[in-house]
Amino acid sequence: MTLRNRVLGLCLLALSAAWTGAAFAQDPGGDARTGSSWTVPSSEEIRELLADRMQHNGVGVVVGVIDAGGRRVISYGRTGAEDGRPLDGNTVFQIGSLTKVFTTLLLAEMVERGEIGLDDPASKCLPPGVMLPERGRPITLRDLATHVSGLPSMPTDYDLEAEPDPYEAYSLEQLHRFLSSHSLEREPGMQWAYSNLGVALLGHLLAHWAGMDYEALLEERILRPLGMASTSITLPEDQSRRLAPGHDRYLEPVRTWEMATLPASGSLRSTAEDMLTLLAAYLGYESTPLASAMSLQLGERIPRDDAWQALGWVIRSDGIVRHAGGKQGYRSGVAFDPRTGVGAVVLANARTDDEPLDLAIHLVTGSPLPPAPPAPVRKRVTIDPAVLDRYAGRYRLGPDRVLEVARKESHLLVHSPGSGVSEFFPTGPTDFFLITGNDEITFQFEGGRVTGLILYGDGRDAGGGRLAPRTPD
Repeated sequence: MTLRNRVLGLCLLALSAAWTGAAFAQDPGGDARTGSSWTVPSSEEIRELLADRMQHNGVGVVVGVIDAGGRRVISYGRTGAEDGRPLDGNTVFQIGSLTKVFTTLLLAEMVERGEIGLDDPASKCLPPGVMLPERGRPITLRDLATHVSGLPSMPTDYDLEAEPDPYEAYSLEQLHRFLSSHSLEREPGMQWAYSNLGVALLGHLLAHWAGMDYEALLEERILRPLGMASTSITLPEDQSRRLAPGHDRYLEPVRTWEMATLPASGSLRSTAEDMLTLLAAYLGYESTPLASAMSLQLGERIPRDDAWQALGWVIRSDGIVRHAGGKQGYRSGVAFDPRTGVGAVVLANARTDDEPLDLAIHLVTGSPLPPAPPAPVRKRVTIDPAVLDRYAGRYRLGPDRVLEVARKESHLLVHSPGSGVSEFFPTGPTDFFLITGNDEITFQFEGGRVTGLILYGDGRDAGGGRLAPRTPD
């Protein structure tokens, strides 16, 4: 990290800590820090906003906001739990990729301790006998934390037949075998490309270097010092009782896949209260032994087309720090502005088309909020398993991209190597939709035989389908 960036990061946190409610009071025309006239809406206004947006797009949502005046939690909807317990700031949600900011904060903490360096080769933290791919130069820990490692988004060797699902069944042996045999498409540091695998590997390496399990290391170094007692991967009984069950985009209960071997990229669960505690530390409202690590985390910046990539966090050109998360059944978003001292977290227990990060940024900045998406129009139907079995196979979408399709109970699993495994549900005998997005698939027949599929990347209505002929078995 350059001295200039390090100083910038330290200044951001120092200024955050120095700005207090008295500073706001000195400017009757608006925010004394920026001159902005934006004021975070009242709790009732936020609740009305949630009621309007969630007509077709949610089961339950909890919003937390923090500024110089303190913190507030606003909830709307329901948990969907059998016991009918209400939503509140202590309701537990799966936060998905928000886990990445914890993993990269752990990296910064270990760097601040002098245990490792950002530019250390990632391979130094690997177990004996395991290799990392190289191209031009070794992958560094910094590369993994800023999505420039050259690694794909996900491993390419998932087993679609594995139980209970390809992610939970993915083993440490598979990961090590993949890393030792994979060839990078580009040199590390050359191009930004979001990589779940990269950050998951980072957590795995940090834990191995420290001689501890990842979750135990995170608890000792990050969660306990911050006082985040309701944030964990393995839920104790109390947190399990407070967990809001996940729902799909049709607001139906859904099972969330667990990345047992790759937890550092997206397996944490947390609450709005705990996430506000995290924001309070970043904004300087609460003292924390992690202040210098947070400064390092925000000060490291890799340029992107429209923003800066810090360690884990994304920093927009206007200085807003943000990150989003999502899993089957959940979506989340966090944003904060070190200049104004305002932060927001939005946790939802349905994976709909409405993006919580948009709401979090709106609450922090007052920027226009996109209209609430309409209710999805595609409805799932039941297909004979024997029909689904006919679609299992391999389909060539391009010279270097082959889709693998397998039946999973009443729907299909589609593996795009390097991008992960997705669940597609039927809307008709030959038509399927992605449960977590807008993608659709239509299978083609000739002479009663499945000959290929057409993948519509943003839904059939958007056009632009791509043909993938079936390959010989």
